[in-house]
Amino acid sequence: MTEGEQPTKAHLDRSAEALLAFLELNRQERLFRYPLGSSYPANSCESVSLILTFLLEAKYGLENVRIIKGTDRRHGHHLWVMVGDLIYDLTSHQFPGRGPIIGALADGFLLDEYPDWSVETGRNFVDRDEVIALYRAGVIPF
Repeated sequence: MTEGEQPTKAHLDRSAEALLAFLELNRQERLFRYPLGSSYPANSCESVSLILTFLLEAKYGLENVRIIKGTDRRHGHHLWVMVGDLIYDLTSHQFPGRGPIIGALADGFLLDEYPDWSVETGRNFVDRDEVIALYRAGVIPF
């Protein structure tokens, strides 16, 4: 990808998959300590959504990244990332029978499963500067 070129879905998917592999490894090696990271993927959807959002914005200069906060009676709150009309949920495998969601169209189960949803604007739960510094240092692959 050249500078100024818009990323394709394949670029975004590869980056999300690299982060997903890092998060699995990080559970054991603790290279990056972030809120609720020790229980990944359970209970870490807010942290992981922020990490993914920060990296998408930093690497690709994207302005259409949103964190979605859904609510339902069974699970309470769950957060995931949308880039345009694509969903990235790197913690959905905490739920039985589900795998991580990488670049799925937004008409999928999350919006149906969580009919009460909104765009989450809070970004203080994870230190953005630390995430970007670790990415630039090669600790967090993306």
